[in-house]
Amino acid sequence: MALDPTSVARIYSASTEKLVAKTIDTVLNASPVTLRILGSQRPWKAKFPVKYQVGISGTSFDGLDKFSTALSDSFEVMTFQPTGYEINVSLSQMEVDLVKAQNNPIDIIAREMESRAEDMIDALGTLLHTLQTGKTFLSLINACDNETLGGATYGGLDRSTYGLSGIYTASSAAMTIALLRTKYANCTHGAEKPDIIVTSKTGWARYEALVITTTSYGVIQYSNTGYPQMTRSGIAPSVQALKGDKGFDVLWFSGCPIVVDEKCSANYLYMLNLKHLAFYGLQSTDPEYKSVKFGGGSIESVHTDVPKVTGFAFSGFNKPIDQYGKVGHIILMGNLIADSPRHQGIEVSYTS
Repeated sequence: MALDPTSVARIYSASTEKLVAKTIDTVLNASPVTLRILGSQRPWKAKFPVKYQVGISGTSFDGLDKFSTALSDSFEVMTFQPTGYEINVSLSQMEVDLVKAQNNPIDIIAREMESRAEDMIDALGTLLHTLQTGKTFLSLINACDNETLGGATYGGLDRSTYGLSGIYTASSAAMTIALLRTKYANCTHGAEKPDIIVTSKTGWARYEALVITTTSYGVIQYSNTGYPQMTRSGIAPSVQALKGDKGFDVLWFSGCPIVVDEKCSANYLYMLNLKHLAFYGLQSTDPEYKSVKFGGGSIESVHTDVPKVTGFAFSGFNKPIDQYGKVGHIILMGNLIADSPRHQGIEVSYTS
């Protein structure tokens, strides 16, 4: 933790007056689906029973025909393991001392905590958009795959044998309403339909072009009020309705919001049902690890809308025996699990 002389000037210039301006994040990219998933965690559970085949058929009868007594075997259990991710928060105590010696200093401890928490959210967003194996959290691709992208098993079971394939398609054609309709229909079973569609800026622009060419009402409405906005907790109908929350632009397909996710690959589009897809967080029982609430107002960033949730915890600061500073660790434990992959869809190759 050697003190960098250039950091002294950085601290002096940043702390001359308290919050003359917030620190502006110029590096992290927005991932609304990451905020939505991590901000709506469910308590950890490992086992998810599934019905994977129809049982013994019934029979017609008349008179005194004997009934079937064969035993149906229609069930199996997906089993998942929790895993973890950590990020460190390290501070030079000399830097803290320098700041506290100024008039109206900013709280660089709080700012560093906020900064590292946002770095962690950013890293998790990248993980959630990448096929994972081993001890890394499972991803959206793991949930939506049908073995094509590399996920042959899910929850310890063979996907094809136990009906655990997501709705994967790869189309070399341009995005059309008909193609989206087919994908949406394939992800719909009974009353259960996709409740969020996630794509890249490129994919969102392609769909916006379709909307503009097929409806004039939407264009007039959006020019007056702005596009609807999605927050972690739901959809706000206009920019004015956000009331201080962070928001992301939303278009609609069959009543389902379509949002831009900067972590999403350019030609990817996900149709997700978040009733059947969630991050199951494992809560730390170590009394020295405290629950974390993200966002403190020190930094203007894209990752400041995650509340205090189950799987996150902070170790508190420890002081190294041979350094004048302090180090702590933010951890997240659990896993991203789809209890019904057939409700999750992915398209990987729209061309225009």
